Amino acid sequence: MVVACAGLAACSDDGSQSADVTTTRGSQASTATSTSTTDDTSSVTVGIICTSPEDAASALVSAWTAGDRAAARRCATDAVVDELFTTNGAGNTWTDQGCDKTDPAAPVCAYSYEGGAAFLTTGGSDAGGWKVTKLRFLAD
Repeated sequence: MVVACAGLAACSDDGSQSADVTTTRGSQASTATSTSTTDDTSSVTVGIICTSPEDAASALVSAWTAGDRAAARRCATDAVVDELFTTNGAGNTWTDQGCDKTDPAAPVCAYSYEGGAAFLTTGGSDAGGWKVTKLRFLAD
């Protein structure tokens, strides 16, 4: 089975981009065209990585607050997302306390809240992206 892909991208002065992709498999060929514009009102999270431990922790907490499991999975493991989403994050009052990077391979980001704290252990790299890999709670 032979698969060949070719992609061409062009930008115009109006800030829009288009891409034509042709895929050939055997004797069948198909072409798909997509157009996107750049503006400040749209955001896309598919395929976007969290670029730092702080970004991963913040994205997870924000997604939990919004009740958005799909966004939470972008920067956290399934186990962490499932554990955090056992409670409703709407109206949470977590305060970012920063990240301890004593162990650069697994920085721990802390969030405090009335009655305790949450510690989000992260893993990854700047090039490949960061994810929250462990969640631990400490109650007063």
